[in-house]
Amino acid sequence: MPITDLSTTTQRQAAELQPDQATRELLASERVQEVMREIEASLDRFTMQYQDRYRRMTDRAAQAAAEYARASSQQQFGREPAQQQFGRESAQQQFGREPAQQQQYGRGSEQGHMSDQARISAEFARRQERAGMSMGRRSDIEAATPITPLPVPYLWFDLMAVGPYRQPFSGGPLQPARVVHFGEQVVLFAVLWRNPMPLAGGPSAADVMAPLVYQVRGVSVELNSVTPGPQLNPNPEPFGPGFFNIIPMAIPTAPQPAEGRPRPIEIHLTVDILGVGVGLPPFAGFASRWFRPDLQPGFLGQPDILPGIVEESPVRMLIYS
Repeated sequence: MPITDLSTTTQRQAAELQPDQATRELLASERVQEVMREIEASLDRFTMQYQDRYRRMTDRAAQAAAEYARASSQQQFGREPAQQQFGRESAQQQFGREPAQQQQYGRGSEQGHMSDQARISAEFARRQERAGMSMGRRSDIEAATPITPLPVPYLWFDLMAVGPYRQPFSGGPLQPARVVHFGEQVVLFAVLWRNPMPLAGGPSAADVMAPLVYQVRGVSVELNSVTPGPQLNPNPEPFGPGFFNIIPMAIPTAPQPAEGRPRPIEIHLTVDILGVGVGLPPFAGFASRWFRPDLQPGFLGQPDILPGIVEESPVRMLIYS
C-alpha cells in the first residue's frame, strides 16, 4: 500500500503495511537471517553500554549543575566573613592608612614598596584559594562544559549501514564483499536503532516512535558517469515493539558493465518518519556510520584493515563484468 501522509491513514492501515516481495524473499533466506542475528546481538551489547554511559553522564551533569547553582548563590549572596574582612583591610592598606603609616610608607625605599605589594598579593591569592575550596572543586564534566552546565543530549534514533554481503554460488553463509561480479546477489542491511532509555522520566523514544511509519531508501551514484545508480526502495513499515529494525535490501548489479570498465558505486542510506508534525526532533536522517565487514590484508608494510565502523562515508562497492 503506498503511503505518503499519515494524516489520512488510520492506525489499522499503518499496522497492515507489509514488506515488499523482494524484502520478503530476503527475510525468508536463512543466510540473511544469520547476519541479522549477529547484528541483533551487537545491538544488544551496544545498547547496554549506551544505557550505562548515559546514566553516568546524566548523574555527573546533575551533580555539576548542583555545584554550579551552589557556587553562584554563594558568590551573589554569601561572601564569607574572611573575604569581607580582607576587602576592608585592602582598602585601608591602599587608601586609608593613618598619617604616620603614610609618612613611613612615603619614606620607604622602592624595595620596601615591592615587598609590601607582594605580601598583599600573596595574602589575596591565599584567601581566594580558600574561598574557592569552600565552594567545592569543579568536577571533570564542569571543566569540559560551558560555564552554565547543560543537560546530556538525548539521542532519539540512529541509522547505520551494514554490508554489503554477497551470496556465494557454492552455498554457505553470506560473505563480506565490496567487489562483486555482475549477476551476483548482493545484500545491504539498513539498521534503525531507537533509544530505549526513558526521556525526562517519561516514555522512551522507542515507545513514542513504535506506532510511527518509516521509509528507508538507498540512493546510489554511478561514479563513472556521476549519474543516478540503482535505487533501493523497500516499502514503508511501522516501527512496532522493541528498539531496532533491520531491513535487508538487494543491491541490483545490472546493467552489466563494459569489459574493462567496472562500475564503482556509492550508496547513501536515508530514513524518513512519515506523518510527523512540527515541534518534535528532526524525524529524518542519513546513515553517518557504515559497518564495513570485510578484512583487507596489509599492503606495503601497512597493517591489515580489520572489519569495523567507518564514519561519515557512504557505502562503496565495485561491480565488474
